[in-house]
Amino acid sequence: MREILNSFLDNSKERIKNPFLGAFIISWVAFNWKPVIILFFSEKEVEQKISFINQNYLSIKYNLWLPLIFAILYVVLLPYIMLLFDRVSSKALEGRKENIVQQNIFDIKAKQRLAEEESILENIRAKFRDKADLNKKIEFLTDQLEEFRITNENLEQKLKVSQDKELQYKEIIEQNNSVEYTAKEKFQLAENYENFRNSDLFQFFRDIGTSVSRMNTVPNKMDNLIIEKFKHSDIIREVKDEENQRNYYEFTKKGKFFWKEYIMHIKITLKNKEEEDNDDLPF
Repeated sequence: MREILNSFLDNSKERIKNPFLGAFIISWVAFNWKPVIILFFSEKEVEQKISFINQNYLSIKYNLWLPLIFAILYVVLLPYIMLLFDRVSSKALEGRKENIVQQNIFDIKAKQRLAEEESILENIRAKFRDKADLNKKIEFLTDQLEEFRITNENLEQKLKVSQDKELQYKEIIEQNNSVEYTAKEKFQLAENYENFRNSDLFQFFRDIGTSVSRMNTVPNKMDNLIIEKFKHSDIIREVKDEENQRNYYEFTKKGKFFWKEYIMHIKITLKNKEEEDNDDLPF
């Protein structure tokens, strides 16, 4: 019995799921809601409810034709109506999507224009940076050129001083070469010069020899005893110029030999300008 009842209920569910049957039931209830309410919720006896419904609500128009027509219209026309709504709504949806696409395109173009303007601005900045870098390089090269110019001037000055020294050395050598020595004298003077190099006077020879060679005088601040010792060692002598009423100093023959030896053993080196200002030639 239970299996029969379950089978009936399953068949009923399947039938109710049918679109037409479902639409017919819904429309029938819609047109006959009053007798349904009276049947289920009235407090009258069942016989009275049935009698009342038969007298007032039994009509083929409401019980069959209207629900049938409505069900047919629902099943047949509703899909077309829904199709119409879908087309209308799809048109609106397409319009909305088109608006969204247009808005996105506008945003993309705006970003593109912004990127182009930023690129132009960056190019301008790059040009300014390149110009600034170029100006710095020009300034740096200008400074280097000025340094090279100053260095070249200093080298030219040093070269001129060196050339002047060389000329002065040549003059001294020529003057000393004008003095004639015998072989015996040269040998004896060479021995005397070696002894002189080991004496206490040798440390003053540069100053006094330079002063005598260049100005025929002795250094102002040199001790008189040292000068006298040079005179008594027959290296320099004091000469009285009665015509000009003055005294001057000159090398003796021995002194000229010593001074030539001293000059020939000096190594010439270029010095800084500060050193040159504080240093004189050794003659």
